[in-house]
Amino acid sequence: MDTEWLTAMRPEVVAQLPSTAGEAARRRAASFVDQELISSVAFGDLRFDDGRIWRQDQPRSQGRYVHGFLFFSDWTKTLLADVTTASAAAAAARRIVRTWSEMHRHVSRATEMAFHDETTAQRLINLIALDHAFRNSGSALDERGFDVLMCETAEILAQESFHSTGNNHGMFQDLALLYWSIMATDEQEKRRLSYFHLSMKRLKTYFESCFTVDGVHVENSPTYHLMVSRQLGNVRKIAVAAAHADVVYYDKLILNAERYATHALMPSGTYPPVSDTQQNRIATSGANTVFQSGDFEYASTRGNRGSCPVERTLVLPDSGYAIYRSAWGDPDATFAFFSAAYNADYHKHSDDLSFFLRSKGVDLLSESGPYSYDYKDPFSRYAYSQFAHNSLVVDDISLPRTDQRAETVLLRTLEERPDGFTVEGTNGRYDDVVHRRIVDVREQAGVPEFDLTDEILSENEHTYQLLWNIGVDVSVVLHGQGFELFHGGKKVMDLLIEADVPTSLSLHEGVKKPRPLGWRFPKFGEAVPAKVIAVSFNGQSACVKTRIRFGEFSYSSRLSPDSSGWSRFLGEVPLNYQFRPGSSARGREYLAVVFSAINEPGDFTYNYKATVDEVDISALYILDDFGDQGAYYHSDHRSEAIFRSVQALIDWIARKHNVPPDKLVAVGSSKGGTAALIHGMAFPFGRIIVGAPQTHIGSFVAGPHPNILQFMAGGTSEQDIEHLDGIVQRVALSADRIPPTSILVGQNDHHLRHHVEPLVAELTAMGLPAPSVTALSDLSHADIGSVYRLFLAANLEQFVSGKNEEALPYRLTSTEDSGIVRLKVHAPSDVQLAFKLFRDGDLLARRGYSDRQVVLFRDLAPGRYRIRVYERPAGEGEPTAFTTHWIALE
Repeated sequence: MDTEWLTAMRPEVVAQLPSTAGEAARRRAASFVDQELISSVAFGDLRFDDGRIWRQDQPRSQGRYVHGFLFFSDWTKTLLADVTTASAAAAAARRIVRTWSEMHRHVSRATEMAFHDETTAQRLINLIALDHAFRNSGSALDERGFDVLMCETAEILAQESFHSTGNNHGMFQDLALLYWSIMATDEQEKRRLSYFHLSMKRLKTYFESCFTVDGVHVENSPTYHLMVSRQLGNVRKIAVAAAHADVVYYDKLILNAERYATHALMPSGTYPPVSDTQQNRIATSGANTVFQSGDFEYASTRGNRGSCPVERTLVLPDSGYAIYRSAWGDPDATFAFFSAAYNADYHKHSDDLSFFLRSKGVDLLSESGPYSYDYKDPFSRYAYSQFAHNSLVVDDISLPRTDQRAETVLLRTLEERPDGFTVEGTNGRYDDVVHRRIVDVREQAGVPEFDLTDEILSENEHTYQLLWNIGVDVSVVLHGQGFELFHGGKKVMDLLIEADVPTSLSLHEGVKKPRPLGWRFPKFGEAVPAKVIAVSFNGQSACVKTRIRFGEFSYSSRLSPDSSGWSRFLGEVPLNYQFRPGSSARGREYLAVVFSAINEPGDFTYNYKATVDEVDISALYILDDFGDQGAYYHSDHRSEAIFRSVQALIDWIARKHNVPPDKLVAVGSSKGGTAALIHGMAFPFGRIIVGAPQTHIGSFVAGPHPNILQFMAGGTSEQDIEHLDGIVQRVALSADRIPPTSILVGQNDHHLRHHVEPLVAELTAMGLPAPSVTALSDLSHADIGSVYRLFLAANLEQFVSGKNEEALPYRLTSTEDSGIVRLKVHAPSDVQLAFKLFRDGDLLARRGYSDRQVVLFRDLAPGRYRIRVYERPAGEGEPTAFTTHWIALE
């Protein structure tokens, strides 16, 4: 029987045998010769301990390493190739192999990993490599017993009962068998031929089943795809050397496999941490020789070698992947990876419909990556659960890693474009929920934009969480319905959601109990805390739209991770707030709660901080960063969780700083004024000071701000408008009492007729105290801010002083070189004013009632001055008065 053609293929096998050269490999190999330590990059130094290393409890990956003799790859081209160390190294290697063989004579009594399917294959491959190294040095591996060990191992691998059909473990078994058939001694002629044909048949059967029609390996991981493609290339080379009939098949398959292997590479030259992918630099792994074209080499070397691929997107509906990149050869390019793939159980994670995003050299929306293959470890279970991926969790329970519902995970192409695509992924693995995610990728002026639509369908009530795992190199600013990401002090991305149900966003990091949440595993066995944002909502069905931007941001960057003073209140709905204590003990007895007006969409900030900070009073500034333009600090799709959270924050701050309710004052103008009315009455506060509020919210926002109407009420119908119109009145009816309330508004402002006067009438009709209204002529809504600042400062001063007087807005100034004190009062047109000037308590001058709103007192000596202001209706009427703050003339 002729086996010379098998022997002729040995150089091809030798080129494929595992080996590592270099000084680091030499040092690891020498660790055993010198100290009997089995050293590795992954596991450090392991004591051989006369072979007890094979009996001890250890992680599966470590057991694979020591039982599979993988450490010998450090020996063959270092110690065993050096005449000065070969003898000692050979003796040490013989001892290791002999000890293992003697300890594992009986398969039934061996530890789990000793005859693990793939570990057994690796052991034979490494024994073949060791045997070749020995023969090159002029000696055999050792006595005939070790040749028998290799023959017995090959015999085990050939058994159908031991064969792992349908996964890469079986592939390695067949590779080991194929290598043995070529490298074995001629005495094994009959068995060599049999095993060659058996292994080649099995390998083709495996490759036919393990690649999709798109040429993607089914085991759910790009690194496993590359690893299997590498072995596919090795088998192809042997088939070519043997002039085998399967060469044409292998040529076609490897071309298809290259396309996915190339596009799945990130701009950094590594694969994204999806499924069981470990992130190693591909350019230095030797994988560039796997494929025949230059596309893969270009991607793996970040454009330094090879040829640039033509397409920047890849959509593979049969395999379940859609991949985008903004450019080839640019390490800072934007890269997106969408997975709707359940092609096999092997290396499967519960990552269906997960979306990964990277840009400017950092992971933005990331995943945890694998932790280990020890599925009893909590971190390992977390890594393959839905909580570690950007997907949908139902009822706070992850889908299992695998099940019998692979056919319910689908990807459909809606549109493909040169600059992007629109695809729809479906996950039907839940018991009574279907999750569909549309991913739309397109470029505007060369900048990528991502829009995701999540449709959740069910006939039953559930709690839902859409999770966003955040890269460890970025910082987060969280808002009501979105977040901003920063890197190196610069904003790099923001994300804004729009839902048809109430939502709440929460941030978690490095949680261990009751189960892990918010972790990143940069390599096996290493855990680093990482942020994860949960978008939570309840109901049956829901639709959540997510807008991701790198330019033309959804949020104005008022806050940043470095912004001082801002805190996060973890209420029913989390809130961003800033607290500033008063400057004196008396000032700290009072608290002003400041509510913000409507700004441009995405521009959330506080108002009147400079004004309030000039008054000696503690201040609480709360952001209304809900929806895209605020929610009046009240509701999200008719859920009042925002309102309750704001009330809870106020209560918590007041209690923490020992401020009683009667020393709380609610302030704000426009939307902020409305919120001050709502929360000031509901708590209730001791005082409310507002400017031009909208008391019929629905009617107001229906015209200029339908987005706010939609967010607060859940629709834009007449019923939705009426619902918002009734908020202030409903709060007033349910309030324990109505605090003293002052409203500033312009006579030219439509708020007077459509909001303020109706509020006065409604409260009066309900038998409740009506607010005091100061209506100024020639004051429009656009100008309310500048005058309200004066109104607010004046009345805060009165409140903190303990007086119940209501002040008009005023500005008190002095000209020291002329000894002049000037007072400008903004008063309604139908009142007259009188003035008294005091110096250190002494009355110096007075001005009688008139229409004048500006008064000057001249030729004053140095000292402290203030003015008592009297106002009365024109003609006759009961006057009221207030006193200004002190002003000094030096």
